[in-house]
Amino acid sequence: MANRKGVFIGAYVPNDLKEKLRRRAANEHRTLSQEITRILEEAVNGRRLPPGAIDRRSPNSPSRRRTSDPLPRRRREDLPQGSESASEVKE
Repeated sequence: MANRKGVFIGAYVPNDLKEKLRRRAANEHRTLSQEITRILEEAVNGRRLPPGAIDRRSPNSPSRRRTSDPLPRRRREDLPQGSESASEVKE
């Protein structure tokens, strides 16, 4: 017998709804039970935000990309061999 965490709360649903839920669970690599549990948790507790949705930087922090970066912006490994700075790169 499987070691289950929780209680069984049987519910009757139409076959087409069961199949839609089963396909949705398979697309998310979950079992049908896991998918139904996730849907119920979101319905009761509210949707979870995706990672990175909340900006945790302080209001007065500088922007992520400085406006002072010279164009074209390049990574160090993109610079020609022997070059010390981006100012040597000509457009």
